[in-house]
Amino acid sequence: MMEKKPLFQGSLAVAEASRDRTPYSGLLAGLFEGIVRRNLFRSQSIPPVSETAKDFLEHLRLLLIKKVDPESIDQEGEVGEDVLAALKDIGAFGLKIPATYGGLGLSQSDYHRVATLLGSHDAATTVLISAHNSIGVAEPVKLIGNREQQQRLLPRLARGDISGFALTEKGAGCDIWDLRTYAVPVREHDTLVGYRLTGEKLYTTNAPRQDDEFLASLLVVIAQIVSDPEEVSRPKSERRFGAFVVDTRTPGCHCTRLRYMGVRGIYNGAVRFDNVFVPLINRLGEEGEGLRRALESLTIGRLTLPAACLGSLKQCLWLARSRAQQRVQYDRPIGEHTDIGAKIVRMASRVLALEALVTITGIWADRKVDVRLESAAAKVLATEWLLDSVLDLFRIYSGRGFETSESLRLHGDLPAPIERLVRDALINVIWEGTNGILTLWIGREGLAEYVSQGKAFLELQISEMVRAVPFFAKVAGRALNRFPRFTAWPASATPESTWERFVTNKSRDLALKSLWAAAHHRQGLARKQLLTTQLVKAGMQLFAVEALVWYASQHAIRNHQLTDGLLEHFCSQVKEAFHPTPLLALRQPPWQNDSQVFHLAKDILAGKAEWLEDGIIAWHPTEQRQNDPFVSAMGEQLAEMPGKL
Repeated sequence: MMEKKPLFQGSLAVAEASRDRTPYSGLLAGLFEGIVRRNLFRSQSIPPVSETAKDFLEHLRLLLIKKVDPESIDQEGEVGEDVLAALKDIGAFGLKIPATYGGLGLSQSDYHRVATLLGSHDAATTVLISAHNSIGVAEPVKLIGNREQQQRLLPRLARGDISGFALTEKGAGCDIWDLRTYAVPVREHDTLVGYRLTGEKLYTTNAPRQDDEFLASLLVVIAQIVSDPEEVSRPKSERRFGAFVVDTRTPGCHCTRLRYMGVRGIYNGAVRFDNVFVPLINRLGEEGEGLRRALESLTIGRLTLPAACLGSLKQCLWLARSRAQQRVQYDRPIGEHTDIGAKIVRMASRVLALEALVTITGIWADRKVDVRLESAAAKVLATEWLLDSVLDLFRIYSGRGFETSESLRLHGDLPAPIERLVRDALINVIWEGTNGILTLWIGREGLAEYVSQGKAFLELQISEMVRAVPFFAKVAGRALNRFPRFTAWPASATPESTWERFVTNKSRDLALKSLWAAAHHRQGLARKQLLTTQLVKAGMQLFAVEALVWYASQHAIRNHQLTDGLLEHFCSQVKEAFHPTPLLALRQPPWQNDSQVFHLAKDILAGKAEWLEDGIIAWHPTEQRQNDPFVSAMGEQLAEMPGKL
């Protein structure tokens, strides 16, 4: 009899064994089973800005306008010592650190507002601040550090000691179980006192200021724990990892700064550890759990990227609207030609949808709701939408979009930074986890119940098969129920809409397709990456629609002009992905209807959607920014800022 192959092998087997097996309770996981957990949206409202955040945002906006010139940073590849000092003075490196440790203690929702403001202005400064606050040392120390570590490290970080996260290696990008950096335990009199760390890390943000000169004072480093260096190549199933806080002043720490096509002011590069001693007090968590626990901090940290992308997307809308109003071709502003108008309307609808995702995930994170899948989905959607929108902006600006700002100045044109925005946007789809890998990960986790329940049938475990039958029966029952009785919304929200019914029915289609995929492909499902991607894209789009319907029902948003039109435009585009309109159909969907697009675009050009651009620094040439009324009103407050808000 032929021996059965295991369901997962190699790195996949190790990944499977290391999975966080806490059941998923968020929205996205439910969609794969035909369940729309609308209870997650009930009683949720857009949180007000805290006074601490309001003060910080005001100081940050002034600082960015006065001191941060994105063009100079792009050309020189440096953020600048004066900017670093000013950011430390206003507490920018302690945004999420509790006030008891000297930080500002911002909520995730307030932190998203900070990221949006930063993302609208300069990519390099955004990365500097977000890498430190989101995935640097503070988050893992807050999550898994002991009390002594928190008391020792968090005040230091809040005061401005910059930090980063060292994970990636040349031979280990997404396959993190192939990391070769290793830590050898050091014992004195049979007592563990520390580790000797050796290896090389790649693409570590905030690590190098220049070659062999560190910007970061502290790094979280993930390494294999071995008793002998030769054990690094042992079978993956036997490898154990640890998370360590490394002080870069320790002998044996070296760095090399790398240069990139975009985000040129980013302090990112390679780090080398030559037998670096790390004391035991700087190990995070227990041996063997460092990798899993440290990676938990990336779940919430990943939410910063959608918030920053929202700022960039709002900036794109502002630049597109400005150009479409001013540029006249064929006797009318180009925004009144529906080819251009459609791009602007799509951009505006995505701003609204992304704001919904950023807002609800911030609320969920603050309330400790499960956002493991939702943070990854928000990252994928945000970065893809931004890249598409930047390319649309490039088309709207045409030849001037291909020209550098410096070149535009030479012939008297406004130096709109379109070329730089294109370069800066590209990286978003591959860092913080590439979109392709995150999509497959969402698929594996979203289908977790199908896999775990289905293993009983694959392995012919009779008792487990009996217990698995109700799960598949419930999924099948929901999937075949095409006209469910919908749960009513609270009285303060909008009555149940066509789009809520759409999400409910499509989630049941998704469950049916997932059930079919699990039954048809069985042990081969893990290798069906294109099929998995298809399922996940459906789930992510439904997540976006559900979030947008909730957001548009909020009183503050419902009262704005164009909310309903942009909601309809966005959702009809999602519907098109599920039910494509024939190319030569006589009746076109709303998002392709010239008349509807024309009127929406004209209203956007008339300023009726300016509220979508709230929370950013609208682009102006440097000389105009320096004369910003806000800056004039604030006077010389920047020079008089206290050391901490």
